Amino acid sequence: MKKILTYKGAVMTWECDSNGHMNVMYYINKFEHGGRNFGLEMGLTDLGRNDELGIVVVEQTIKYLKEVFEDELLFIESSLLAVGNKTFTILHEMYNTKNKELVSTMNVILVLFDKINRKALPIPTDIKENLIKTLG
Repeated sequence: MKKILTYKGAVMTWECDSNGHMNVMYYINKFEHGGRNFGLEMGLTDLGRNDELGIVVVEQTIKYLKEVFEDELLFIESSLLAVGNKTFTILHEMYNTKNKELVSTMNVILVLFDKINRKALPIPTDIKENLIKTLG
């Protein structure tokens, strides 16, 4: 499984909740940033700017493994796990930069989406082949 560095950043004060750790919505935000960078690596960025086609999340599963606190530095590595007829699956792994501990994971299932008819589409052969190259 080929991993690509897709995010680096710090936990900001305003991202922390009343428990003193990073709030769940900021985990999702950081994973989203990683996902956008991963989309660029997979050659999918232009699809998001297309009026007729897009990529949408149909399922995501997040695991919170360690608490993350203000000012901690994080990085995310992303990998493509599978490519199907209509779906592809990405794993994002968030690490504490200082101690390299895995702090959270997000498994995401995405589809190619017809923005006009509002439905999932089969992944065209050229896009599928490009995605499979990413599996490396």
